[in-house]
Amino acid sequence: MFFERKYILFLINTLILTVLLYQFADKTISTYFYTLDNKIFKEVFAILTEFGNSAWYFIVSILLFVYFKIIKKQFKAASMALYIFMTNLIAGLLVWVFKIPFGRARPKLYFQENLYGFEWFEIKPDLVSFPSGHSITVISTAVALSLIFPKWKYLFLPLAALVAFSRVVLTQHYMSDVVFASFLGSMVAIFLHQYYFKSKEF
Repeated sequence: MFFERKYILFLINTLILTVLLYQFADKTISTYFYTLDNKIFKEVFAILTEFGNSAWYFIVSILLFVYFKIIKKQFKAASMALYIFMTNLIAGLLVWVFKIPFGRARPKLYFQENLYGFEWFEIKPDLVSFPSGHSITVISTAVALSLIFPKWKYLFLPLAALVAFSRVVLTQHYMSDVVFASFLGSMVAIFLHQYYFKSKEF
C-alpha cells in the first residue's frame, strides 16, 4: 500500500516542502511570531495547542473501547475506539524514531543562542524539535476520525491544522517540523485504517 503512486507523491512533496521551509522560511516565520505583539492571538493558540496533547486521546479512546467492548458489546464501535488509541500510540512512538537521530534545536535556541539546525542523536527537550509531537498527535487523530466519519472531515481537519499551526505561533516548533509531522500522522492513520477495517472482520 505504501508504494502506491499517490503516497509516494505525498512523501516526495512533503520532503521537498520540508527542505524548502528549512532552508528559506523557517527562521523568518518563527521570528515573525516571536516578535508578534498580540496577546489575545497568542492566548487563543495557547488554548488550541492543548488539543495536541496525546493524553486526551489515549484516555478517551481506551474508556470508549472498554465501554463498547465489555459493557455494550458493540464490537464495531469498540474497534473504532481501539483504532484511535493505536493510531496515537504508533504515531507517538514513530515521532521519536525521527526526533532522536535528527536532534533539531527548537526555535527558542535560535532566539537565545542563534543555534539553528541539527545536533544529531540528542534527547534533550530543547533538541528534539523535528518533527512536532503535538502535530503528529492531532493530525493522526483528525485523519483517523475523518476516515471513520467522512462527513465530518471538514470539521476535523481544519481544526487539527489550527492546533498543529499553534506550535509555530507559540514558537515551540518550526513550520517544517509541523509539515513533516503532519505527513507522518496522516500516513499512520491511513495505514492503520486499512488494517482495522479492511483486513479484519468485526
